[in-house]
Amino acid sequence: MTIQNLNLLEIKEWIKENQKNIILGLLLLLTATLSFGLGYLTNREFTHAPIIIEKCSI
Repeated sequence: MTIQNLNLLEIKEWIKENQKNIILGLLLLLTATLSFGLGYLTNREFTHAPIIIEKCSI
């Protein structure tokens, strides 16, 4: 076996051992991305009037 084959076997073993954690992390990332995207799209639909601040001379 070469070093590359050994590293691939170690990576495959690590993935098998941590499969639940990897899926949970990906699910969390997907949920966060979808939440951000939906919030961004929802806010874009409403056009707000700009806030104008005038200096008062008292």
